[in-house]
Amino acid sequence: MLRNALRLAIAALLLPAAFALAAADRDLTTPTTPWSNLNPADRQVLAPLAGEWDRMPGYQQQRLLSAAKQYPKMQPIQRERFQERIHDWAAMSPDQRKAARETFQGMKKLPPEKQHELKERWLKKREAQQAPGGQQAPGGQQAPGRQQAPGGKPQ
Repeated sequence: MLRNALRLAIAALLLPAAFALAAADRDLTTPTTPWSNLNPADRQVLAPLAGEWDRMPGYQQQRLLSAAKQYPKMQPIQRERFQERIHDWAAMSPDQRKAARETFQGMKKLPPEKQHELKERWLKKREAQQAPGGQQAPGGQQAPGRQQAPGGKPQ
């Protein structure tokens, strides 16, 4: 009985590590796609990332390529938002990107009502910071990549 309990405890401790290793291995084995191999439409959509594309891990390239394939099907407002976000992401430092990922993961854990509430509050704050005509309000919006996410952390 004690041996079975010990085996279960060891398995419970090792199983998450095995899954983490498998995920890490998958991330390392996803083939990369050189920028020069992208079709012109994908290059146009992903242009803000051109300078760092060849240094990105394959799994990240694949996610971005998948988004680029959806781009032609997006509504104009979705395209505008996509371009804004990809420009902001390209302007971020590695630390800012890490903080943005952590904020996103934290948001996913919140109940949908709270997610919606925080998103609405963030959007209102962002709109209030912009002056009419697309100009920034005095002392307004921060530089791309330094905007506050709904949770108050920089993206």
